[in-house]
Formats: sequence, C-alpha cells, structure tokens
Amino acid sequence: MSDFQFSLVCAFLAMTFWGLGDFLIQKTIRKIGNLQTLLWINLVAGLGLAPFILKDLPAIFIGTNIWSLIIMTIVGLFYSIFLFKAYGEGKLAVVEVLMIGELPFTVILGLIFFHEKINSEQVLIIMLILLGTLLISKSRKTWWGKVSEFFGKKKFVWEKGVLLALAAVVFSALYSFLTAVNSRNISALMAVWFPWMLGSLFLLIYIASQKGLKLFWRTSFNHRGLILLAAIIDTAAWVFYALAVGRGKLSVVTPIIAGYAVIAMFLGIRFNKERISRWQYLGATLVLLGVVIISFISD
Repeated sequence: MSDFQFSLVCAFLAMTFWGLGDFLIQKTIRKIGNLQTLLWINLVAGLGLAPFILKDLPAIFIGTNIWSLIIMTIVGLFYSIFLFKAYGEGKLAVVEVLMIGELPFTVILGLIFFHEKINSEQVLIIMLILLGTLLISKSRKTWWGKVSEFFGKKKFVWEKGVLLALAAVVFSALYSFLTAVNSRNISALMAVWFPWMLGSLFLLIYIASQKGLKLFWRTSFNHRGLILLAAIIDTAAWVFYALAVGRGKLSVVTPIIAGYAVIAMFLGIRFNKERISRWQYLGATLVLLGVVIISFISD
C-alpha cells in the first residue's frame, strides 16, 4: 500500500469516527458539562495510548520537539474549550459545518511550511467545500433575507454557538498543523497522546480547585457508558487523522476529512430533531460532493 493509499484510508476512517464522535460529545456535554467532558476524553486518550508511546518518549527531548508539543497542548486546550462551549449552546448541524472553516487555514499552513503543491482542480474543490460551509452558517431564514439583513439596518442574527465555533476554527487549524508536524517529527501516537495527557493534568487541577473531584466523579458516574464511548471514538478519530497527515499531504487530507461535519449534521437532524433549511441541505451536499471528488483527483 502506497503512502497516499494509506493516508486516504486513514482520512476516511478519521472522517467517520469524527462525525460519530462529535455527535456523542455533544450529548455528553449536555449531560455533565464542557470541561468535565473534555477532561474525561483527555484522560481516556492519555491512559489508553500510554503503553503504545513508550518507545517514542526519548524523541520528545530531541531538538524543539518538546516545545512544539507544549505549544500544541495550549492551542488544543483553547480549541477544545471554544468548541465544546459551541456544542453546548448551538446546533450540532450548524456548528459542525462551520468548523470546516479551518480548512483554508490548514491548507495554507501545509502549503507554506511543508512546501506542498495543489493543482487548480483541487483549489476549485476546496472552494466548493467552503461554499457549502457558507450556505449553512447562519440561522434558518431565506437566503435573500439573510443578505438583506446583513447589508440592511436590521441586527444580523447569528445561530447560537456560531461565534464560539468561529473562535475554535482558528485554534483548530493551528492544532491540525501541529498534529502533522509532530506526527512527522516524532510519531502519530505521540502527537495525540502528549497534548491530551498534559491537558488532562491542567484540567484535573482546575476542576479539583473549582468543584472538587468528588462532585466531578459523582456527576459523571451515571453517564460512564456514554463518556467512555465518546472518548474512545474521538481518540480513534485523532489517531487516524495523525496517521493520515503523517504520511499524506496536509493540504489534501484536511479537505477529505471535512466530510465528518456532514455525518454529524445528519446525526443531529435524525436524533436531536434539529431543523435546517434547504440552503443548509444544499451546503451539506456540496461539502460531501467536494470530499468525494478531491479523494479521486489527488495522488
């Protein structure tokens, strides 16, 4: 199996697990809260992957690897906090597709720092995916009503959670880039394990000082099955993503993985009874179409 074929398989697995994982994360957040959910996911990933990263531990002290991992941890905490708050306040169907806004930033970072090249057809498909994002980024109104409201005197109405999701987009792009950097310089598993393990220690100290660990455990125990399932699936998604960008082009893998938003969107519609407009359905269709096409025109 070539590097491209391997990264393509991992990208589609990451896309699938991310879509399902984010749906489960939103359900968990609404049961036990943002930081508690984030802490459990970090803990499960950190403890679960620990036996597999032992051989890579010496490499984190070579060159600038340790600083890259520490910066990645800080960026990841900001990204997760903004995203999880967006999940708690907004519609999964809207927040997920908005997160595809990270796509151009991540692609640009890959082009600049990894010296990757994409052809004109790939650029057009990436623009198609971005267009799909724009079509479902605002509240359920007619398209013309949205445009008139934006340029008129009326107050523009954002979907709940959208501004938080936009903040998460910036940190998400940088985190995705650093995942690729550390996957290539150290290993894919270390790129996932280190920031999640260190992040869990920060969160554990904060939650213990604010609410106490006894309350944290008591509020989580009744939902332990949901928490464990969400954490395992989300961890698997990040591992497959790290494997994909470790051996494939960041500028190509990222648009393929963008399809996870469509999976989560339809899960939100099916199980959360969320309602979206025909424009938002069209946007989701464009995103999914773009993901399929770019996987065939890349090599």
